[in-house]
Amino acid sequence: MSARTATRRSSREARLAQLLDAIRTHGGRWPAGRVQELRRLTGEAPCRTTARRDLQTLAARGHLQVHGPDNNRDYTLRTRKDRSR
Repeated sequence: MSARTATRRSSREARLAQLLDAIRTHGGRWPAGRVQELRRLTGEAPCRTTARRDLQTLAARGHLQVHGPDNNRDYTLRTRKDRSR
């Protein structure tokens, strides 16, 4: 793995950790638009595609629960009760 790939991967993991921390702190439903607002507040570029991908990644890792159809999807923090299903 090149140094550039490692840096890109570590910055993505840091971004995911920051997002998961914000979701745990503030709770509620998280559509891509809310992630974009968070990124604007932290001075990052709020790309909608990146916001969607980050939410999908956290859901695939078991941290978030998916709600709604593809065109109106949002995510909530998965509870221990949800994980046992």
